[in-house]
Amino acid sequence: MILLSVILIFFACLLIGVPVAFSIIIAAVIPLLFEPLISLTQASSVMIESFSSFTLLAIPLFIFCGALMNLTKVTDDLIYISKALVGKLRGSLAHMNIVTSVFFGAISGSSVADVASLGRILIPAMIKAGYSKEFAATITAASSTIGSIIPPSILLIVYGALAKTSVAALFIAGIAPGVLIGLTQMIYAYMYAKKHDVGDIQNELIGLPNDQNLSKAVALKKSIFPLSLFLVVIVGIMAGVFTATEAASIAVVYVFIVAFFIKKERNFKKYMEVTRKAVIDSASIYILIAAAALLSWVLSYYKALDPVINLLIENEFNPIIFLLLLMLLYVVLGTFMEPNSAMLIFVPLSVPIIQGLGIDPVVAGIVTVMSIRLGTVTPPYGLSVLLASKVADTNVLRMMKQILIFVGIYLVSIIIIILFPQIVTFLPNILMD
Repeated sequence: MILLSVILIFFACLLIGVPVAFSIIIAAVIPLLFEPLISLTQASSVMIESFSSFTLLAIPLFIFCGALMNLTKVTDDLIYISKALVGKLRGSLAHMNIVTSVFFGAISGSSVADVASLGRILIPAMIKAGYSKEFAATITAASSTIGSIIPPSILLIVYGALAKTSVAALFIAGIAPGVLIGLTQMIYAYMYAKKHDVGDIQNELIGLPNDQNLSKAVALKKSIFPLSLFLVVIVGIMAGVFTATEAASIAVVYVFIVAFFIKKERNFKKYMEVTRKAVIDSASIYILIAAAALLSWVLSYYKALDPVINLLIENEFNPIIFLLLLMLLYVVLGTFMEPNSAMLIFVPLSVPIIQGLGIDPVVAGIVTVMSIRLGTVTPPYGLSVLLASKVADTNVLRMMKQILIFVGIYLVSIIIIILFPQIVTFLPNILMD
């Protein structure tokens, strides 16, 4: 009864235009008004205590790190590195788009930032090279999803905090799925390029001088900064030298030193602006976290999920079927909800069931993040698709055929991971033992 009332109040608030965070708080607080043993002071304490998580400190730090990286104009280096790697492979410009997204994801962890930064360079270049506007926009939006899986990932940090799962294990586990998505997209890009006879990359298309040699040595030199940052974070965590949060703080210091002393970016107004934006972005996530903590506490107090958990466990519900249902739930939620909001509401609800069914929490975390991130390329929420369509001067309806193809490819990747969870677990098992 409590669970049903909370759900109805939450959606009623959304329908009348109440922001998601406040809709969650209202839905959680109303049942407490009729509970004589609980005061609203306790509710506020729960929300405040949710900020005390050391793990969650990584969120503003990684957001700030990504913002500082943009000051270094690292995008240009990533494009050059990607071109050097894919060479003259059929569909090389499409492959370069995907590979650059993999590198960019390892730096920013943001799908929207990927499209905003890379799309304005690569989409016009792809169109000029002979790709359709719809394909160019869709592959840019679709490949941007890798940024939420390749570490460092804000969504993985949020999931780790909510599910009380090792963020370090999630980071390492995200590497193989991220590569898997990239490879499946590259296979389709190759088939598309072969069918439409799309040419090789030309330097002028991506802003490189025509006389600039495609030197592997130069590419290696340009990769030192972004690659070293990735290694500092991942190797440090794997070696047990520092936690994910400590890695985030080290990454911020490292990027600042490179930006200020090596890249010589010394415009303090720009530093103030990226700091301000990082604070605002972090604050919006923290408000949602506080609201989700209250909701989780209320449902736990009333034991609202116990009947569902007991039903699934007692009937020995198949873990694979549950993960497939979880995937469908988050894919649907992602079509109309912001990923952090959806996770903050539903992860606390699903964790007891995941534990009861004996599902590896790291596998569940990767499936959750992959599924919810798919929402950025599926209308109506599809923020990455909307942004890419504007850059390509097309619309989502014309892109729908390509969107459905890439969504299908992405779903196949998730299903492969559900059926073969070793893809997710083998790296953490090897590197964290």
